[in-house]
Amino acid sequence: MHLGVRAQESSLSDVFAPGEKLRMPPYQRSYSWGEPEALELLGDLLEATEAQIPHFIGAVVFVHGDEPGILEIVDGQQRLTTLTILLCVLRDMETDKDRAHVLNALIADEARPMLGEGANWRVALNYQDGAFFRDTIQRPGATLELEADPGESESQARMVANAAVFRKQLGAMTAGERRALAAIAMKGCALVRVVVDNKDQGFKVFRVLNTRGKEPGAHDIIKTELFQRARFSPADAAIYAERWADHEAALGGNAFDDLLRQIRAIFDRGTKGDIVSAFQKGALAKIDARKFLDEILPNYVRAYRQIETAHLDTGPHSEAIANCLHQMRALEQQNWRAPALHFLAERGADDAAAPDFFQSLERLAHIMQLLVHDRDQRSRRFARVTEAVRNDRVLLSKTGPFAISRDEGKRTRERLIGRFATFGQRRAIALRLCAALAGGHTIPPESDATVEHVLPRTIPEDSHWLITWPDAAKRREQCDTIGNFVLLTTKVNQKADRLDYRAKKEIYFNGGGGQEFALTRDLMEQDAWTSEIVRRRTEKLAGILADAWGI
Repeated sequence: MHLGVRAQESSLSDVFAPGEKLRMPPYQRSYSWGEPEALELLGDLLEATEAQIPHFIGAVVFVHGDEPGILEIVDGQQRLTTLTILLCVLRDMETDKDRAHVLNALIADEARPMLGEGANWRVALNYQDGAFFRDTIQRPGATLELEADPGESESQARMVANAAVFRKQLGAMTAGERRALAAIAMKGCALVRVVVDNKDQGFKVFRVLNTRGKEPGAHDIIKTELFQRARFSPADAAIYAERWADHEAALGGNAFDDLLRQIRAIFDRGTKGDIVSAFQKGALAKIDARKFLDEILPNYVRAYRQIETAHLDTGPHSEAIANCLHQMRALEQQNWRAPALHFLAERGADDAAAPDFFQSLERLAHIMQLLVHDRDQRSRRFARVTEAVRNDRVLLSKTGPFAISRDEGKRTRERLIGRFATFGQRRAIALRLCAALAGGHTIPPESDATVEHVLPRTIPEDSHWLITWPDAAKRREQCDTIGNFVLLTTKVNQKADRLDYRAKKEIYFNGGGGQEFALTRDLMEQDAWTSEIVRRRTEKLAGILADAWGI
Protein backbone atom coordinates (compact mmCIF):
# COMPACT_ATOMS: atom_id res chain seq x y z
CA MET A 1 0.00 0.00 0.00
CA HIS A 2 1.34 3.44 -0.97
CA LEU A 3 1.25 5.67 2.10
CA GLY A 4 1.99 8.97 0.34
CA VAL A 5 5.26 9.49 2.23
CA ARG A 6 8.68 8.74 0.74
CA ALA A 7 11.77 8.99 2.93
CA GLN A 8 15.37 8.37 1.94
CA GLU A 9 18.84 8.96 3.32
CA SER A 10 20.43 11.81 1.40
CA SER A 11 23.45 14.09 1.33
CA LEU A 12 23.25 17.85 0.89
CA SER A 13 24.45 17.37 -2.70
CA ASP A 14 21.45 15.11 -3.30
CA VAL A 15 18.99 17.61 -1.86
CA PHE A 16 20.51 20.55 -3.75
CA ALA A 17 20.90 18.60 -7.02
CA PRO A 18 19.66 20.06 -10.33
CA GLY A 19 16.11 19.38 -11.43
CA GLU A 20 14.08 20.59 -8.47
CA LYS A 21 13.78 23.97 -6.80
CA LEU A 22 13.16 24.18 -3.07
CA ARG A 23 10.74 26.97 -2.27
CA MET A 24 9.70 28.43 1.07
CA PRO A 25 5.90 28.64 1.27
CA PRO A 26 4.75 32.23 1.93
CA TYR A 27 3.07 31.21 5.18
CA GLN A 28 6.31 29.89 6.73
CA ARG A 29 8.12 32.13 9.19
CA SER A 30 11.13 34.13 8.09
CA TYR A 31 14.72 33.17 8.82
CA SER A 32 15.20 33.02 12.60
CA TRP A 33 18.56 31.38 13.32
CA GLY A 34 21.05 33.61 15.07
CA GLU A 35 24.80 33.35 15.44
CA PRO A 36 24.65 30.71 18.25
CA GLU A 37 22.70 28.28 16.07
CA ALA A 38 24.85 29.00 13.01
CA LEU A 39 28.09 28.54 14.93
CA GLU A 40 26.78 25.33 16.51
CA LEU A 41 26.07 23.92 13.04
CA LEU A 42 29.51 25.00 11.81
CA GLY A 43 31.13 23.44 14.90
CA ASP A 44 29.38 20.14 14.26
CA LEU A 45 30.58 20.14 10.66
CA LEU A 46 34.14 20.97 11.70
CA GLU A 47 34.13 18.07 14.18
CA ALA A 48 32.85 15.77 11.43
CA THR A 49 35.58 17.08 9.13
CA GLU A 50 38.30 16.38 11.68
CA ALA A 51 36.94 12.91 12.47
CA GLN A 52 36.09 12.19 8.82
CA ILE A 53 32.61 10.96 9.70
CA PRO A 54 29.18 12.10 8.42
CA HIS A 55 27.15 14.61 10.41
CA PHE A 56 23.40 13.91 10.68
CA ILE A 57 21.25 17.06 10.64
CA GLY A 58 17.82 15.42 10.93
CA ALA A 59 14.81 15.19 8.63
CA VAL A 60 13.67 17.75 6.10
CA VAL A 61 10.11 17.55 4.77
CA PHE A 62 8.96 18.63 1.32
CA VAL A 63 5.62 18.63 -0.46
CA HIS A 64 5.11 18.86 -4.21
CA GLY A 65 4.19 22.42 -5.22
CA ASP A 66 1.59 23.54 -7.73
CA GLU A 67 4.19 23.77 -10.52
CA PRO A 68 6.40 20.96 -11.91
CA GLY A 69 9.86 20.84 -10.39
CA ILE A 70 8.83 22.75 -7.26
CA LEU A 71 9.19 21.29 -3.77
CA GLU A 72 7.82 23.38 -0.91
CA ILE A 73 9.78 23.15 2.34
CA VAL A 74 7.42 22.08 5.09
CA ASP A 75 10.11 21.54 7.71
CA GLY A 76 13.85 22.25 7.67
CA GLN A 77 14.00 25.76 6.27
CA GLN A 78 16.32 27.10 8.99
CA ARG A 79 18.90 24.35 8.42
CA LEU A 80 18.72 24.51 4.62
CA THR A 81 19.00 28.31 4.61
CA THR A 82 21.96 28.29 7.00
CA LEU A 83 23.72 25.59 4.98
CA THR A 84 23.15 27.65 1.84
CA ILE A 85 24.75 30.65 3.56
CA LEU A 86 27.75 28.49 4.50
CA LEU A 87 28.08 27.18 0.92
CA CYS A 88 27.96 30.76 -0.40
CA VAL A 89 30.76 31.86 1.91
CA LEU A 90 32.86 28.80 1.02
CA ARG A 91 32.29 29.50 -2.67
CA ASP A 92 33.23 33.17 -2.41
CA MET A 93 36.41 32.40 -0.44
CA GLU A 94 37.49 29.66 -2.87
CA THR A 95 40.32 30.80 -5.15
CA ASP A 96 40.17 27.78 -7.46
CA LYS A 97 37.54 28.54 -10.12
CA ASP A 98 36.64 24.89 -10.72
CA ARG A 99 36.07 24.23 -7.02
CA ALA A 100 34.05 27.45 -6.71
CA HIS A 101 31.93 26.33 -9.66
CA VAL A 102 31.18 23.00 -7.95
CA LEU A 103 30.03 24.83 -4.82
CA ASN A 104 27.94 27.30 -6.81
CA ALA A 105 26.18 24.38 -8.51
CA LEU A 106 24.58 23.65 -5.11
CA ILE A 107 23.36 27.26 -4.90
CA ALA A 108 22.28 28.10 -8.44
CA ASP A 109 21.86 26.36 -11.77
CA GLU A 110 23.73 28.46 -14.31
CA ALA A 111 22.99 26.04 -17.14
CA ARG A 112 19.22 26.58 -17.08
CA PRO A 113 17.64 29.70 -18.62
CA MET A 114 15.92 32.13 -16.29
CA LEU A 115 12.28 31.07 -16.20
CA GLY A 116 10.77 33.68 -13.96
CA GLU A 117 10.36 33.32 -10.24
CA GLY A 118 13.86 32.52 -8.99
CA ALA A 119 14.07 29.64 -11.48
CA ASN A 120 17.83 29.12 -11.20
CA TRP A 121 18.16 29.16 -7.40
CA ARG A 122 18.20 25.92 -5.41
CA VAL A 123 16.54 27.54 -2.36
CA ALA A 124 14.04 30.39 -2.73
CA LEU A 125 12.92 32.10 0.49
CA ASN A 126 9.56 33.76 1.10
CA TYR A 127 8.56 37.03 -0.52
CA GLN A 128 9.83 39.11 2.40
CA ASP A 129 13.40 37.83 2.18
CA GLY A 130 13.80 36.07 -1.18
CA ALA A 131 15.12 38.95 -3.26
CA PHE A 132 17.41 40.16 -0.46
CA PHE A 133 18.79 36.64 0.03
CA ARG A 134 19.53 36.28 -3.68
CA ASP A 135 21.23 39.68 -3.96
CA THR A 136 23.13 39.74 -0.66
CA ILE A 137 24.03 36.08 -0.08
CA GLN A 138 23.45 33.78 -3.05
CA ARG A 139 24.86 35.97 -5.83
CA PRO A 140 28.48 35.00 -6.61
CA GLY A 141 30.84 37.23 -4.64
CA ALA A 142 28.04 38.72 -2.54
CA THR A 143 29.32 37.51 0.84
CA LEU A 144 32.53 39.43 0.24
CA GLU A 145 30.47 42.66 0.19
CA LEU A 146 28.26 42.16 3.25
CA GLU A 147 28.88 45.63 4.64
CA ALA A 148 27.09 47.17 1.65
CA ASP A 149 23.60 46.28 2.91
CA PRO A 150 23.04 45.06 6.48
CA GLY A 151 19.35 44.30 5.88
CA GLU A 152 16.21 46.05 7.02
CA SER A 153 14.43 43.35 9.00
CA GLU A 154 15.45 40.99 11.78
CA SER A 155 15.54 38.00 9.45
CA GLN A 156 17.71 39.82 6.89
CA ALA A 157 20.05 41.07 9.60
CA ARG A 158 20.45 37.48 10.81
CA MET A 159 21.38 36.29 7.31
CA VAL A 160 24.06 38.95 7.01
CA ALA A 161 25.33 38.37 10.56
CA ASN A 162 25.58 34.60 10.04
CA ALA A 163 27.37 35.04 6.72
CA ALA A 164 29.78 37.44 8.42
CA VAL A 165 30.49 35.09 11.31
CA PHE A 166 31.04 32.22 8.87
CA ARG A 167 33.43 34.39 6.88
CA LYS A 168 35.34 35.30 10.04
CA GLN A 169 35.62 31.68 11.19
CA LEU A 170 36.61 30.40 7.76
CA GLY A 171 39.07 33.25 7.31
CA ALA A 172 41.15 31.81 10.16
CA MET A 173 41.42 28.48 8.33
CA THR A 174 43.77 27.43 5.55
CA ALA A 175 42.50 26.86 2.02
CA GLY A 176 42.96 23.12 2.56
CA GLU A 177 40.90 23.16 5.75
CA ARG A 178 38.11 25.07 4.01
CA ARG A 179 38.10 22.56 1.15
CA ALA A 180 37.86 19.67 3.59
CA LEU A 181 34.91 21.40 5.28
CA ALA A 182 33.27 21.95 1.89
CA ALA A 183 33.63 18.26 1.09
CA ILE A 184 31.92 17.28 4.35
CA ALA A 185 29.17 19.87 3.80
CA MET A 186 28.48 18.54 0.31
CA LYS A 187 28.86 14.79 0.78
CA GLY A 188 29.05 14.16 4.52
CA CYS A 189 26.05 16.17 5.69
CA ALA A 190 23.49 13.39 6.16
CA LEU A 191 19.76 13.94 6.42
CA VAL A 192 16.48 12.16 5.84
CA ARG A 193 14.68 13.62 2.83
CA VAL A 194 10.92 13.20 3.26
CA VAL A 195 8.64 13.97 0.31
CA VAL A 196 4.86 13.78 0.73
CA ASP A 197 2.18 13.80 -1.95
CA ASN A 198 0.04 16.71 -0.79
CA LYS A 199 -0.08 19.61 1.63
CA ASP A 200 -2.48 17.92 4.06
CA GLN A 201 -0.12 14.99 4.41
CA GLY A 202 2.79 17.42 4.74
CA PHE A 203 1.04 19.23 7.58
CA LYS A 204 0.53 15.94 9.42
CA VAL A 205 4.20 15.00 9.09
CA PHE A 206 5.11 18.51 10.27
CA ARG A 207 2.95 18.04 13.38
CA VAL A 208 4.55 14.70 14.21
CA LEU A 209 8.06 16.17 13.91
CA ASN A 210 7.38 19.45 15.66
CA THR A 211 4.74 18.96 18.33
CA ARG A 212 5.92 15.84 20.13
CA GLY A 213 7.49 16.67 23.47
CA LYS A 214 8.11 20.37 22.83
CA GLU A 215 7.36 23.24 25.15
CA PRO A 216 3.91 24.76 24.54
CA GLY A 217 3.76 27.92 22.45
CA ALA A 218 1.40 30.83 23.01
CA HIS A 219 -1.21 29.30 20.71
CA ASP A 220 -1.09 26.03 22.71
CA ILE A 221 -1.90 27.89 25.94
CA ILE A 222 -4.67 29.89 24.27
CA LYS A 223 -6.10 26.65 22.86
CA THR A 224 -6.28 25.16 26.36
CA GLU A 225 -8.08 28.27 27.65
CA LEU A 226 -10.57 28.17 24.76
CA PHE A 227 -11.30 24.47 25.25
CA GLN A 228 -11.90 24.98 28.96
CA ARG A 229 -14.28 27.87 28.30
CA ALA A 230 -16.14 25.84 25.65
CA ARG A 231 -16.64 22.97 28.15
CA PHE A 232 -15.98 20.31 25.50
CA SER A 233 -16.73 16.67 26.02
CA PRO A 234 -13.73 14.37 25.44
CA ALA A 235 -15.07 13.48 21.98
CA ASP A 236 -15.57 17.13 20.99
CA ALA A 237 -12.17 18.08 22.37
CA ALA A 238 -10.52 15.48 20.13
CA ILE A 239 -12.31 16.85 17.04
CA TYR A 240 -11.47 20.46 17.81
CA ALA A 241 -7.87 19.59 18.69
CA GLU A 242 -7.45 18.06 15.23
CA ARG A 243 -8.85 21.21 13.61
CA TRP A 244 -6.56 23.38 15.72
CA ALA A 245 -3.56 21.27 14.72
CA ASP A 246 -4.53 21.69 11.07
CA HIS A 247 -4.58 25.48 11.52
CA GLU A 248 -1.17 25.39 13.20
CA ALA A 249 0.34 23.19 10.50
CA ALA A 250 -1.14 25.30 7.70
CA LEU A 251 0.41 28.50 9.09
CA GLY A 252 3.37 27.35 11.16
CA GLY A 253 3.66 27.98 14.90
CA ASN A 254 5.11 31.50 14.73
CA ALA A 255 2.59 32.62 12.11
CA PHE A 256 -0.25 31.16 14.18
CA ASP A 257 0.95 33.16 17.17
CA ASP A 258 1.09 36.25 14.97
CA LEU A 259 -2.46 35.62 13.76
CA LEU A 260 -3.77 35.30 17.32
CA ARG A 261 -1.89 38.45 18.29
CA GLN A 262 -3.59 40.34 15.47
CA ILE A 263 -7.01 38.90 16.32
CA ARG A 264 -6.51 40.06 19.88
CA ALA A 265 -5.62 43.56 18.70
CA ILE A 266 -8.65 43.67 16.39
CA PHE A 267 -11.09 42.63 19.10
CA ASP A 268 -9.43 44.38 22.02
CA ARG A 269 -6.64 46.90 21.44
CA GLY A 270 -6.66 48.27 24.97
CA THR A 271 -5.44 45.24 26.92
CA LYS A 272 -1.70 45.25 27.58
CA GLY A 273 0.67 42.38 28.24
CA ASP A 274 2.07 39.39 26.39
CA ILE A 275 -0.09 37.66 23.79
CA VAL A 276 -1.38 34.99 26.19
CA SER A 277 -2.46 37.28 29.03
CA ALA A 278 -3.78 39.93 26.65
CA PHE A 279 -5.81 37.39 24.69
CA GLN A 280 -7.21 35.91 27.89
CA LYS A 281 -8.07 39.23 29.55
CA GLY A 282 -9.20 41.06 26.44
CA ALA A 283 -10.38 39.06 23.45
CA LEU A 284 -11.73 35.97 25.25
CA ALA A 285 -13.85 38.16 27.50
CA LYS A 286 -15.69 39.41 24.40
CA ILE A 287 -15.84 36.24 22.27
CA ASP A 288 -17.82 33.06 22.84
CA ALA A 289 -15.29 30.22 22.75
CA ARG A 290 -17.33 27.89 20.52
CA LYS A 291 -18.23 30.67 18.10
CA PHE A 292 -14.59 31.65 17.93
CA LEU A 293 -13.48 28.10 17.10
CA ASP A 294 -16.36 27.35 14.70
CA GLU A 295 -16.69 30.63 12.79
CA ILE A 296 -14.13 33.29 13.60
CA LEU A 297 -10.84 31.37 13.66
CA PRO A 298 -11.34 29.45 10.35
CA ASN A 299 -12.17 32.74 8.57
CA TYR A 300 -9.07 34.43 9.97
CA VAL A 301 -6.79 31.49 9.11
CA ARG A 302 -8.08 31.62 5.53
CA ALA A 303 -7.66 35.41 5.42
CA TYR A 304 -4.15 35.20 6.89
CA ARG A 305 -3.05 32.83 4.14
CA GLN A 306 -4.62 35.12 1.55
CA ILE A 307 -2.61 38.14 2.67
CA GLU A 308 0.54 36.01 2.94
CA THR A 309 0.22 34.63 -0.60
CA ALA A 310 -2.19 36.96 -2.48
CA HIS A 311 -3.95 33.80 -3.69
CA LEU A 312 -7.70 34.33 -3.62
CA ASP A 313 -10.61 32.26 -4.88
CA THR A 314 -11.84 33.33 -8.31
CA GLY A 315 -14.28 36.20 -7.92
CA PRO A 316 -15.24 39.57 -9.40
CA HIS A 317 -12.56 41.44 -7.44
CA SER A 318 -9.90 38.76 -6.95
CA GLU A 319 -7.40 40.11 -9.52
CA ALA A 320 -7.64 43.72 -8.31
CA ILE A 321 -7.26 42.67 -4.66
CA ALA A 322 -4.37 40.31 -5.45
CA ASN A 323 -2.54 43.15 -7.25
CA CYS A 324 -2.90 45.40 -4.21
CA LEU A 325 -1.76 42.62 -1.88
CA HIS A 326 1.30 41.91 -4.02
CA GLN A 327 2.20 45.61 -4.04
CA MET A 328 1.90 45.85 -0.26
CA ARG A 329 3.74 42.58 0.35
CA ALA A 330 6.86 44.17 -1.16
CA LEU A 331 6.91 46.82 1.57
CA GLU A 332 9.18 46.66 4.60
CA GLN A 333 6.52 47.83 7.07
CA GLN A 334 3.70 45.39 7.78
CA ASN A 335 1.08 47.51 9.56
CA TRP A 336 -1.30 47.18 6.60
CA ARG A 337 -1.78 43.48 7.38
CA ALA A 338 -4.17 43.94 10.33
CA PRO A 339 -6.85 45.91 8.42
CA ALA A 340 -6.42 43.66 5.37
CA LEU A 341 -6.84 40.59 7.58
CA HIS A 342 -9.89 42.06 9.29
CA PHE A 343 -11.60 42.97 6.01
CA LEU A 344 -11.01 39.60 4.34
CA ALA A 345 -12.08 37.64 7.41
CA GLU A 346 -15.18 39.69 8.24
CA ARG A 347 -16.37 40.84 4.79
CA GLY A 348 -14.55 38.72 2.23
CA ALA A 349 -13.02 39.39 -1.16
CA ASP A 350 -16.40 39.46 -2.94
CA ASP A 351 -17.70 42.39 -0.89
CA ALA A 352 -18.74 45.33 -3.09
CA ALA A 353 -16.42 47.70 -1.20
CA ALA A 354 -13.38 45.41 -1.50
CA PRO A 355 -11.72 47.05 -4.57
CA ASP A 356 -11.95 50.58 -3.10
CA PHE A 357 -10.79 49.31 0.30
CA PHE A 358 -7.67 47.57 -0.97
CA GLN A 359 -6.71 50.32 -3.42
CA SER A 360 -6.99 52.84 -0.60
CA LEU A 361 -5.06 50.58 1.76
CA GLU A 362 -2.28 50.10 -0.80
CA ARG A 363 -1.94 53.85 -1.26
CA LEU A 364 -1.89 54.49 2.49
CA ALA A 365 0.65 51.70 3.07
CA HIS A 366 3.10 53.12 0.53
CA ILE A 367 2.68 56.71 1.71
CA MET A 368 3.17 55.73 5.35
CA GLN A 369 6.37 53.90 4.46
CA LEU A 370 7.61 56.93 2.53
CA LEU A 371 6.73 59.53 5.16
CA VAL A 372 6.39 57.98 8.63
CA HIS A 373 9.33 56.28 10.32
CA ASP A 374 7.82 56.04 13.81
CA ARG A 375 6.29 52.58 14.25
CA ASP A 376 3.76 53.67 16.86
CA GLN A 377 2.52 56.50 14.69
CA ARG A 378 2.02 54.11 11.76
CA SER A 379 0.25 51.62 14.01
CA ARG A 380 -2.21 54.26 15.20
CA ARG A 381 -2.99 55.28 11.62
CA PHE A 382 -3.74 51.73 10.50
CA ALA A 383 -5.65 50.97 13.70
CA ARG A 384 -8.16 53.64 12.62
CA VAL A 385 -8.66 51.72 9.39
CA THR A 386 -9.14 48.44 11.25
CA GLU A 387 -11.74 49.97 13.56
CA ALA A 388 -13.73 51.32 10.60
CA VAL A 389 -13.76 48.13 8.51
CA ARG A 390 -17.46 47.45 9.13
CA ASN A 391 -18.58 51.07 8.69
CA ASP A 392 -18.45 52.18 5.04
CA ARG A 393 -19.79 55.61 5.89
CA VAL A 394 -16.63 56.28 7.91
CA LEU A 395 -14.21 53.93 6.16
CA LEU A 396 -14.38 55.41 2.65
CA SER A 397 -15.41 58.97 3.47
CA LYS A 398 -13.33 61.98 2.40
CA THR A 399 -12.31 62.56 6.02
CA GLY A 400 -12.00 58.89 6.97
CA PRO A 401 -8.88 56.91 7.93
CA PHE A 402 -7.76 56.59 4.30
CA ALA A 403 -7.76 60.34 3.68
CA ILE A 404 -4.43 61.83 2.60
CA SER A 405 -4.02 65.46 3.58
CA ARG A 406 -2.73 68.10 1.19
CA ASP A 407 0.48 68.34 3.23
CA GLU A 408 0.97 64.53 3.10
CA GLY A 409 0.42 64.60 -0.65
CA LYS A 410 2.99 67.37 -1.09
CA ARG A 411 5.56 65.60 1.08
CA THR A 412 4.97 62.33 -0.79
CA ARG A 413 5.70 63.99 -4.14
CA GLU A 414 8.85 65.52 -2.67
CA ARG A 415 9.91 62.17 -1.25
CA LEU A 416 9.44 60.43 -4.61
CA ILE A 417 12.07 62.61 -6.26
CA GLY A 418 14.56 61.98 -3.46
CA ARG A 419 16.98 59.12 -2.79
CA PHE A 420 16.03 55.55 -1.91
CA ALA A 421 19.01 54.44 0.08
CA THR A 422 18.24 50.83 1.00
CA PHE A 423 17.61 47.65 -0.94
CA GLY A 424 14.06 47.21 0.36
CA GLN A 425 13.04 50.81 -0.39
CA ARG A 426 14.43 50.65 -3.93
CA ARG A 427 12.81 47.36 -4.83
CA ALA A 428 9.38 48.18 -3.41
CA ILE A 429 9.14 51.51 -5.23
CA ALA A 430 10.47 50.03 -8.49
CA LEU A 431 7.91 47.21 -8.40
CA ARG A 432 5.11 49.69 -7.69
CA LEU A 433 6.24 51.89 -10.58
CA CYS A 434 6.16 48.91 -12.92
CA ALA A 435 2.46 48.48 -12.15
CA ALA A 436 1.67 52.19 -12.60
CA LEU A 437 3.33 52.65 -16.00
CA ALA A 438 1.47 52.29 -19.29
CA GLY A 439 1.69 48.68 -20.42
CA GLY A 440 2.99 47.62 -17.03
CA HIS A 441 1.66 45.05 -14.60
CA THR A 442 1.96 44.03 -10.97
CA ILE A 443 5.01 41.85 -10.24
CA PRO A 444 4.80 39.61 -7.14
CA PRO A 445 7.52 40.40 -4.59
CA GLU A 446 8.81 36.80 -4.70
CA SER A 447 9.66 37.20 -8.40
CA ASP A 448 13.27 37.37 -9.59
CA ALA A 449 12.95 41.04 -10.56
CA THR A 450 15.80 43.11 -9.09
CA VAL A 451 16.69 46.81 -9.25
CA GLU A 452 19.53 47.70 -11.61
CA HIS A 453 21.20 51.08 -11.27
CA VAL A 454 21.86 52.36 -14.78
CA LEU A 455 24.52 54.69 -13.42
CA PRO A 456 26.41 52.19 -11.21
CA ARG A 457 26.66 52.82 -7.48
CA THR A 458 30.37 51.97 -7.61
CA ILE A 459 32.33 53.06 -10.69
CA PRO A 460 35.71 51.58 -11.74
CA GLU A 461 38.57 54.05 -12.09
CA ASP A 462 38.86 53.56 -15.86
CA SER A 463 35.11 53.68 -16.53
CA HIS A 464 33.52 55.79 -19.25
CA TRP A 465 30.97 56.87 -16.62
CA LEU A 466 33.57 59.25 -15.16
CA ILE A 467 33.56 61.12 -18.47
CA THR A 468 29.77 61.37 -18.86
CA TRP A 469 29.26 61.98 -15.10
CA PRO A 470 32.35 63.92 -13.98
CA ASP A 471 30.62 65.55 -10.98
CA ALA A 472 30.92 63.16 -7.99
CA ALA A 473 28.28 65.07 -6.02
CA LYS A 474 25.70 64.61 -8.78
CA ARG A 475 26.54 60.93 -9.01
CA ARG A 476 25.89 60.48 -5.29
CA GLU A 477 22.73 62.59 -5.43
CA GLN A 478 21.09 60.88 -8.41
CA CYS A 479 22.32 57.30 -8.35
CA ASP A 480 19.63 56.12 -5.89
CA THR A 481 16.72 58.12 -7.37
CA ILE A 482 13.92 56.38 -9.25
CA GLY A 483 15.04 57.95 -12.51
CA ASN A 484 18.17 55.78 -12.40
CA PHE A 485 16.30 52.51 -11.74
CA VAL A 486 15.34 49.74 -14.12
CA LEU A 487 14.15 46.20 -13.38
CA LEU A 488 15.96 43.08 -14.56
CA THR A 489 16.29 39.47 -13.50
CA THR A 490 19.16 38.80 -11.12
CA LYS A 491 21.18 37.01 -13.80
CA VAL A 492 20.95 39.88 -16.30
CA ASN A 493 21.59 42.43 -13.52
CA GLN A 494 24.86 40.68 -12.68
CA LYS A 495 25.95 40.82 -16.31
CA ALA A 496 25.20 44.54 -16.64
CA ASP A 497 26.72 45.56 -13.30
CA ARG A 498 29.32 48.34 -13.89
CA LEU A 499 29.43 48.39 -17.69
CA ASP A 500 29.05 51.64 -19.62
CA TYR A 501 25.62 52.69 -20.85
CA ARG A 502 25.79 51.32 -24.40
CA ALA A 503 27.04 47.94 -23.18
CA LYS A 504 24.27 47.84 -20.57
CA LYS A 505 21.60 48.55 -23.20
CA GLU A 506 22.95 45.74 -25.35
CA ILE A 507 22.52 43.33 -22.43
CA TYR A 508 19.10 44.72 -21.42
CA PHE A 509 17.44 44.34 -24.79
CA ASN A 510 19.32 41.71 -26.79
CA GLY A 511 18.17 38.57 -25.03
CA GLY A 512 18.20 40.07 -21.53
CA GLY A 513 14.43 40.42 -21.22
CA GLY A 514 14.51 44.12 -20.33
CA GLN A 515 11.55 44.81 -22.61
CA GLU A 516 9.40 42.63 -20.32
CA PHE A 517 9.54 45.28 -17.57
CA ALA A 518 7.67 48.55 -18.11
CA LEU A 519 10.24 50.37 -15.96
CA THR A 520 13.02 49.25 -18.31
CA ARG A 521 11.35 49.53 -21.73
CA ASP A 522 11.59 53.34 -22.01
CA LEU A 523 15.39 53.07 -22.23
CA MET A 524 15.11 51.41 -25.65
CA GLU A 525 14.89 54.84 -27.29
CA GLN A 526 17.32 56.54 -24.90
CA ASP A 527 20.73 56.94 -26.57
CA ALA A 528 22.62 58.54 -23.67
CA TRP A 529 22.45 58.59 -19.87
CA THR A 530 23.23 61.95 -18.31
CA SER A 531 22.40 63.83 -15.14
CA GLU A 532 19.72 65.87 -16.90
CA ILE A 533 18.08 62.76 -18.37
CA VAL A 534 17.95 61.09 -14.95
CA ARG A 535 16.49 64.23 -13.36
CA ARG A 536 13.71 64.47 -15.97
CA ARG A 537 12.95 60.76 -15.74
CA THR A 538 12.79 60.96 -11.93
CA GLU A 539 10.25 63.80 -12.09
CA LYS A 540 8.21 62.00 -14.76
CA LEU A 541 8.07 58.72 -12.83
CA ALA A 542 7.25 60.52 -9.57
CA GLY A 543 4.36 62.28 -11.33
CA ILE A 544 3.00 59.02 -12.74
CA LEU A 545 3.02 57.34 -9.33
CA ALA A 546 1.53 60.39 -7.59
CA ASP A 547 -1.27 60.45 -10.18
CA ALA A 548 -1.90 56.73 -9.67
CA TRP A 549 -2.38 57.47 -5.96
CA GLY A 550 -4.52 60.53 -6.63
CA ILE A 551 -2.31 62.96 -4.71
